[in-house]
Amino acid sequence: MKVTLRQAEFFTVVAEELHFGNAARVLFVSQSVVSQEIRRLEENLGVLLFDRSTRNVRLTNAGDRLVPIAAELCRSARRFDEIAQRLVGDRSARFKLAATPSAMDSMVPAVLREAEKMLPQLQIEDVAVETGEVGDALLNRGCDLGIGRYIDVVAGYTTEVIRAESLFVALSSAHPLAGAASIGLAELADLPVLLWPRERNPRYYDRLMEVCSRPGLEPLVLVSPPRIIGARSYLISDNRAFGLIPQSTAEHPAPGIVTIPLATRETLPLELAWLGADPRPQLHALVELVRRVGAKPGRWE
Repeated sequence: MKVTLRQAEFFTVVAEELHFGNAARVLFVSQSVVSQEIRRLEENLGVLLFDRSTRNVRLTNAGDRLVPIAAELCRSARRFDEIAQRLVGDRSARFKLAATPSAMDSMVPAVLREAEKMLPQLQIEDVAVETGEVGDALLNRGCDLGIGRYIDVVAGYTTEVIRAESLFVALSSAHPLAGAASIGLAELADLPVLLWPRERNPRYYDRLMEVCSRPGLEPLVLVSPPRIIGARSYLISDNRAFGLIPQSTAEHPAPGIVTIPLATRETLPLELAWLGADPRPQLHALVELVRRVGAKPGRWE
């Protein structure tokens, strides 16, 4: 192999800082060491990565194309080390469970309650993450399993749907349809939908837009922070927007908000993800427990 992990790390830091002195401070080495490693890397690859012809350091075209690959190489190395550490030592009975807001407020308490009875030897730390962050929590934050929707993880991780939850409309209690037994989205054509940015979880976002499009609705999207029922929920309670939320969130509405099932049932998947190759029997026992809790009908209480 022509590239070492050390060289890949130095390359990505210099590319980020665009300054050899600053990169040296980040890496806790001298500037000459950074320069030597970058020079060796360029010699090994046979290509210049940085343009040093001016007072400013700039990436060459080749360097610009190679930076994301080197960054992924460094991330993979960190994941390798983290997973290896996770599989040995006294951590075998300690687990970190990542969950998004709706799961953290509903399913996770049921999982912890059941684990206390059925797997009392386990130590489970629940880690709250925002929408779209379960995959990152598994890959980069030392979490052992995660619960969320449309979880993105890399090869080697197993993801399965443990429950399909009905989709509800979150609406102002002052809206004329607030007392309806069910609601069709076409009836809300005059209101924008409150939703987080698409890049937070593209597949989840697209699923909600698909639900809107079925009755021909093309709502204006009001971009919200990660949570709909959160700091910006006043936009719903003030009758300035509506939300689309899973049933587990709908069961705990914020003040001034009512939640109403859709006239035509639509669902969202609740998923569980974990490292499939993890050899610890305690983890697989916990996975099975989460499956059982997820399969229970009705509310998690």
